[in-house]
Formats: sequence, structure tokens, C-alpha cells
Amino acid sequence: MRILLVGFACSPDHGSEQAITWSWAWSLSHHCEVWVITHPEYRQNIEDFLAKHPNPNLHFCFVQLAGWMNPWDTHHLGKLRLHYLFWQQEAYKVAKELHREIAFDLVHYVSWATISSAPQFWRLPIPFVWGPVGGGQVAPALFRRYFGAGWRSELLRTLRVKLLPWVPAIRKVVQQSALILTINPETVKVLQLAGASRMEMFNIIGIADEHIPKVFPRRESRQSLTLLWAGRFEPRKGLPLLLEALEHLRDLPLRVLVAGDGPLRGLWEAQAAKLNLGDTVKFLGMVSWHQMRDLYLESDVFVFTSLQDTFGNVTLEAMAQGLPVLTLGHQGVGYQLPDVATFKVPVTTPDEVVLQLAEGIRKLHANPELRHDMGNGGWEYVKSNSQSVRAERMVQLYRRILTSSENPLVKRLPTR
Repeated sequence: MRILLVGFACSPDHGSEQAITWSWAWSLSHHCEVWVITHPEYRQNIEDFLAKHPNPNLHFCFVQLAGWMNPWDTHHLGKLRLHYLFWQQEAYKVAKELHREIAFDLVHYVSWATISSAPQFWRLPIPFVWGPVGGGQVAPALFRRYFGAGWRSELLRTLRVKLLPWVPAIRKVVQQSALILTINPETVKVLQLAGASRMEMFNIIGIADEHIPKVFPRRESRQSLTLLWAGRFEPRKGLPLLLEALEHLRDLPLRVLVAGDGPLRGLWEAQAAKLNLGDTVKFLGMVSWHQMRDLYLESDVFVFTSLQDTFGNVTLEAMAQGLPVLTLGHQGVGYQLPDVATFKVPVTTPDEVVLQLAEGIRKLHANPELRHDMGNGGWEYVKSNSQSVRAERMVQLYRRILTSSENPLVKRLPTR
């Protein structure tokens, strides 16, 4: 098979979001020929890696916008989104020319996991796969106080999500997709309203085999419990839920490591100080992917408190290092993560969630054997759902698409 992948950002740096397109392309290239259309921002990283690790099945085509349309500014999300929309149009033009030359069997759009942006690549005369996509989830209204001034933006986002099923461009992509890969049930519902029927709940993101420990990482039994939280400091990530839960646990010897940065860092640090948690909570700032591995091994429990998130890839990284996960039981993590490895808190009311988080921490502190069993369950899950395993499954899905009588494009495909 000859597969065309389209991903806006791509880099072999395993500590970045850009690694998603890269790891997927690399994994697939062990089963078929893969061409990748991407932005040249990380071109040098890619070429340096391929110089050391030649791969005749993996090819790159770099698409860049000219002049004022090329503002690669990851600190200004608005600029980046505008750039992304322009880039899609240019990438589609390149894809058409490349298809005339290569004659691909299938095109798979893996960029930005959201249904809010309708890609055009279904226009190519070959089957089109979209995803994994999320973005159909919304923040629970009862938790609006955790968003502060950002609630207005979140409310507008919720309205936009509710309108998405009736956006003509979205309905057209849904109609023309041979398969849509979805990450959470909320997104499935939105796509169903848009007319989707060919969907698979499948997250292509797994941990690379070489980054999964061969032996389960054991931790020394300690009287104190170390919790780890990691993410961008923005309202939807919900760190204050954990800070409020700690108020109910002053009798326990706890240490909380908080990795990340963002616009709310000052506010959240001030809240921790106001709650007299300065001796318990340590804000680490931005932490590299390589440093995160050491933090996972140093910790006993990973805490994930996102109030609105397609999925949390960081939870898989934590599970790979043998950490039990304490999380809100909704959206992507609520559906995707195995119960054997997670303590899932039902998202009801803020007060109940805070108390349940505290109860979960107390239970995990009191039971080292439970932490071990949950950590081992997560480690086993990540091993059995590694990136290579998911790539093999995706290749099977590709073959199913290419031979399906339901696919109107199959008759136009050349046989090889």
C-alpha cells in the first residue's frame, strides 16, 4: 500500500505534540510505503534523524506558506490557527500533484485532533481517513467558576460545538470519509448528528515500544505519597480541583509535583499559597519530556483533572512508567483508560468531585498494594496497546477500507 499522511507539525522529538504525526508515520512505514505532507518547521530534526536511521519506506514533502502568511508562533494560538487554515489549502494543492505522480491508495489526515476544522483531502480520488478526532466534548456548566474570565470563551466554544453538525463543510467531510477515527463518545455523538456512520473508536496514539520499560518499574514503599500533575496552565485543565482536595488531606504526608506553565501559573501559585499548601505543592515550571520520565519514576500517583479535553496523552506516559492514574471519569480519559489502572471520579458537582478526589488520594495512600496492582495494570495495558500494535491494527483498517463494497471509490483504485 501507498499511504499519504497529512500532518501540520511533525518532529522526531518524542517530547512534543509534533511527535504524534512522526511516530505514526514511522510505525506505519514498517508495513507500507508512507509519504508525509507537513510543515518545514522541524525539517532539520527529521532530516538529521533519517540520516542516522535510513528508512526507504518513509518520504517527506514539506509545504510552507509565503511571506506574511507564514507566522509560526506557538505562543499565539490565534495566529497559529489562522496559519493552519491557510496551510491546509496549500497542502491540498501539493497533495493533488503528488497523487498524480505517486498514485496513492489512501490518504489519512492525522493533523490537529479536532472536528472543528474540515480538511479538504477527501477531494482526492482515493479513500479518505480522518482522525483521530475529538473536540465534541464540552466543559460541564456546573464547573464554570474554575474558568473565571475564561468561561465566556468556553461558552462560545460550547455553542460552536453544538452547531458543528449543521456546518456544510463538516457534513461534507463526514459524508465523504471512508472512515473517521474518534477518541471520545462526545465526539461520536456530534458526528452522528452530522450524518456519520463509518466511524471507529480508535486512538492512534500509543507509546513507542522503546519507551516502555521491559520490566515493571517498582517503587520503594514510603510513608509519604508523591502526586504528580502535568499540563498547560489554562482554565480547562482544572488544577484547582486538586488544590482544593488537598485541603481535606492535611493529616496525610503528601508531596505534590506540578509540571507545566501557562497564563494561569501566577493565579494558581497564589491559590496554593492562600490555601497554605506551600510546603506540600511544588511548581516545577516547564519540564522536558526526558525530565518527565524521571518525575514519573519519582512519583506514586498521577493526577489528571481536565474539565474539557479530547484525551490526555500524558496519562499513557504515566501508565507506561507504572503509575496509577487518578482522573475525572469523563470524555477521552473516562472512555479510553482501563478501569484496572485508574481511579475515575464521576463528574457531578464541584464539591462532590473535590471530596472524591480527596477520597481517592486517601485510599491510594493507605494501600501500597493497590497502587502496585493499578500501576502494573496500566503498564500491561500500554504494552499491549503500544504504537507498533496500533499501527498493525490501522493497517488492517486500511485494508478493510480498500476492499469494502461500501466504499464508492474502491472501483477506481488500481490493483497492485
